[in-house]
Amino acid sequence: MAYIPKNKVQTNLYTEGNEYIYASSKLKYTGYYHKLYNGKIFSEGTPNHPNIKELIPYISPNIENRKNNSIDNLIPTSPLFPTPQDYKNGEYTRYFIVKRNEPIFIETTKTEYNKYKSKDPSSYWRLYKHVSLFWQLTGEINQVARTNKNITELIEQREQVFGLGIYLKENWTQYYQVNS
Repeated sequence: MAYIPKNKVQTNLYTEGNEYIYASSKLKYTGYYHKLYNGKIFSEGTPNHPNIKELIPYISPNIENRKNNSIDNLIPTSPLFPTPQDYKNGEYTRYFIVKRNEPIFIETTKTEYNKYKSKDPSSYWRLYKHVSLFWQLTGEINQVARTNKNITELIEQREQVFGLGIYLKENWTQYYQVNS
């Protein structure tokens, strides 16, 4: 593979298997992966590995069914990905819009989240509530998983948004990166 500057690739990210599938075989991928500046995702922790294969996001059939529902498909689903500065800080904030009367979660941008927080007339704030949570990115992998699980469970209880952990596929190490 051609040389890629360090600031153009996120390396040593980890997935436990419900996030990505191989583009060629459509089989779920578990392990280290890296993400390029253009959004492409590949197996193995670095682009220098000889056996990298392209990965694509795994989309659960339940998520596809949800997107066919009325207003739910009008809310932009655009999760924020951690930046190099977030990895340096070791954590970042994730933003969600949650349907008040159903366990429907939409991960979104801070801008969209702020519309619901401020009760912007262009949002459906009466039908959906806004929730944010801190997400640990670096550290010892078992501690990161435990921290993210505990924070998610705390938010579920405090905000009465049960099912957030299920929406996150209980992937407590999503976006995890080994400290370099």
